[in-house]
Amino acid sequence: MNTKNPILFACGLLLLFSGNLLAQVDQFGKMDTIYAEPYQIDATNWGINVSLMNDEEIVGISVPLRFTSGKNRLVADSTIFKGGRAEHFRVKFARSDTAIQSVTIGLIADIGVSVPPIQPGKGRIATVFVSSLDEKKIPSLTVDTTTTVPGNTLQMVNPPVNEIIPVFVVMKETKKETEE
Repeated sequence: MNTKNPILFACGLLLLFSGNLLAQVDQFGKMDTIYAEPYQIDATNWGINVSLMNDEEIVGISVPLRFTSGKNRLVADSTIFKGGRAEHFRVKFARSDTAIQSVTIGLIADIGVSVPPIQPGKGRIATVFVSSLDEKKIPSLTVDTTTTVPGNTLQMVNPPVNEIIPVFVVMKETKKETEE
């Protein structure tokens, strides 16, 4: 009997259905979603509003983003959290990596219990500013999620320590209209 065919068939089924293993199973209601909305500021600068839609409390967030614009070399030169839903968190950072044109946003409410989690709702958590390293025009900006060193992936944590893999949606980019 040839055992090669059933093994190949089983491997094929595993590959076919493996994508469903990573899908979020939200036992609390709606699918939690991270939105990235790129918008043009001027010819060499763009912003990316990062928003969160959640239906349970969130105490930690990791959002690694990759951005490209053809062969143009880009850098995430600053990130602001002021006015966002996670502004009160104790740990807020954005680590830029110019080699792979990425930024990793990390948010942690608190090590103790003094800082409240993000309550259910929808809204901006951060804005990332991207510019051209060579002062070249950035005609469009492509944004996606990625994995950054040392294994940062798109995820959220709700109390006490339950991992949530959110849906990632890139909104249509908007360009600033020039006045003439």
